[in-house]
Amino acid sequence: MNKHLQVAMSGFKAIGDAMEFSCYTNVKGNIDHAQDRTLDGAYSKSIEQHKADGTMPKMFWNHDSWEPPVGVWLEMEEDEKGLFKRGRMLDTVRGVEVWKGLKGGAIDSFSIGYRVIEEKWNSTKGCNDLIELDIKESSPVNFACNEESRIVDLKRKLGEGGLVSKADLRILLQQSNSGLSKRQIEKVTSNYMPETDIDSELKDLLESSVIFG
Repeated sequence: MNKHLQVAMSGFKAIGDAMEFSCYTNVKGNIDHAQDRTLDGAYSKSIEQHKADGTMPKMFWNHDSWEPPVGVWLEMEEDEKGLFKRGRMLDTVRGVEVWKGLKGGAIDSFSIGYRVIEEKWNSTKGCNDLIELDIKESSPVNFACNEESRIVDLKRKLGEGGLVSKADLRILLQQSNSGLSKRQIEKVTSNYMPETDIDSELKDLLESSVIFG
């Protein structure tokens, strides 16, 4: 199951005039809002595999994989602080827009999308230690903490048998790996009646989807 780790942008540095930059897309040792903590060496095997395959994680805006990437990652390594990357924004309308936001400080967070390979609950720290991660993508994000908290609350509400509004259902489907297109999401939400129970098929889809974690 894919999850996301969000961190306030650290060490951002613009490089030259080609929309290149370097930054940390994740920092180790911090316990995030989902009680996850990334340990030393968590990224190393994934980095080695990407190098062997000649690939890099994707760079989207706000994890939106329905839209074309806004940039490319050129380099990544794990150091004593976290996951350090060097990237370049694409010369597209959205790429330039995000670049200006990064340079101007309006966009100040990154989030990595990953698959958990190995993890273990740390009863002493009261957190989930991430031991090995498979890095899928790293994205500049906007208002990530608030959005993720809201999604966690909405999913908890569904798990307790509660109902959500049409707007909240749309958010859940948009921010999940449901496999639905934008048109399909609009059709699902337009036919959804909040005053009635969510049918079992839709509930199964939400429970099996990847929600920002």
